[in-house]
Amino acid sequence: MVRTNSFTIKAILSLSLTAISIFLFAKSYQEFIKITENINFQYEDTNVNYFDKENFQKYYEEIEIQNLDDPVFNEKKSQNYFKEITLNNLKTLFDESEEITDKLTIHSDDIEESIAIDEKKIDLDNQIQFKKIGVKKGDNFAKILYKGGLRGRDIDELIINGSEIYDFSKIYLGDVVNIFSEYENKELSKFQLRYKFSKTQELIISFIDKEFIYDLKKIPTVDERVFISGNIETSLYDAMKSEGLSELIITEIIRVYSFDVDFQRDIYKGDRFEILFTRKRNEEGEIVAIKDPEYLMLSSRGTPLTYYLYSNDEFSEYFDENGKGMTKSLMKTPINGARLSSSYGMRKHPISGYNKMHKGVDFAAPIGTPIFAAGNGVVEYAGRNGGYGKYIRIRHDGTYKTAYAHLSSYKKGIGKGVRVKQGDVIGYVGSTGKSTGPHLHYEIIVNGKQVNPAKLKLPSGRKLDERQLIDFSVLAKAKNEEIEIFRNLNQ
Repeated sequence: MVRTNSFTIKAILSLSLTAISIFLFAKSYQEFIKITENINFQYEDTNVNYFDKENFQKYYEEIEIQNLDDPVFNEKKSQNYFKEITLNNLKTLFDESEEITDKLTIHSDDIEESIAIDEKKIDLDNQIQFKKIGVKKGDNFAKILYKGGLRGRDIDELIINGSEIYDFSKIYLGDVVNIFSEYENKELSKFQLRYKFSKTQELIISFIDKEFIYDLKKIPTVDERVFISGNIETSLYDAMKSEGLSELIITEIIRVYSFDVDFQRDIYKGDRFEILFTRKRNEEGEIVAIKDPEYLMLSSRGTPLTYYLYSNDEFSEYFDENGKGMTKSLMKTPINGARLSSSYGMRKHPISGYNKMHKGVDFAAPIGTPIFAAGNGVVEYAGRNGGYGKYIRIRHDGTYKTAYAHLSSYKKGIGKGVRVKQGDVIGYVGSTGKSTGPHLHYEIIVNGKQVNPAKLKLPSGRKLDERQLIDFSVLAKAKNEEIEIFRNLNQ
């Protein structure tokens, strides 16, 4: 009896240990799968609204967009290159009792490397010999001033006293700051700084009567009217790019037409486009700004879709020839440049292998491609959601919602209850959840049910009142006459 009990106890212990081992192995395997599936791709928070052209002109000059059929998201070139310093801490940046090199931890080798590209620039009016200092990674304005010869409290005073005129917390990689400084008996006697921080503005700082004088100089610009037309052979993107259109203009055209046009199925070889817009050039001939297109024409399967930009004190939107607003409440394609890889409807599921209703559309795109909010609304859900992987759902009103699945990561700040605007970046393309490759799964939900975005009749855009319709008709007529002149010149 004793031997039996001893054997029973040993058997129970063995079985228990085996069960625990199996449980721990299963748990570890699940965690491993979750980790590999849930890789986070970190992107710098650029706070970029992709359709805010005026504020992010610099961004659009940097980003590189490929053919619509083969998009590539270039993370490195889409960084917003500025480094910040905190003005509140500038008081402690320098200590009267210590050498400035101790406080800034600047080594002579670093300085020589940073200004190795420095060249001498002569101000012909004042015969001032400037140091031309290139901004490198890790630089802030205080370091640039130090490299320009300014010392101790003078750096502190320049930044603090001028903080209401210029935001010294921002300086951009690759920019050049021209500085001249001269000391007599350890006292600053001469100083001048010139920093062209944009293509239209230059910061000028002088030292007069022992005081820093600040001036923001506007660089003169001239307006240039541009009319461009072209035939589509392979893709709308290629056609516009071959005619010399910038990424900024191309992105705007795609945004405007994305409410009504499926770029994968509605654009045929032989279709055409026309565009009229104004751009500004500075004294050096650089394009410093591009205004919204005033006239757009895109033929879809041979049928022209013509839009005019109509602005007043209340709004600035696109309307067709009849004055019907083209800006709908939701975008059919909340991602630029992606390839439609799977439509709405029944299909054989690529993972499970059996037929299943696909209640959305899939857009194949590289990992990290930005995803936009399809309309104004509030984030209702942001987190993992079963086979959807990383998932966001936005409530637009009492009827419409949109959902975005298989994300690699969320835009910083996106979470439940956050309000978003149409065109805001909310996340990035990934392959989390039940996914065979990187893509965006996009759903439009109407009254709680997923619907086919391609067949959805979206709510109409803005309607003009009687007075506005009269003004719009005059504007459209004038634009048509101008377009006709340009067409004749191009013949």
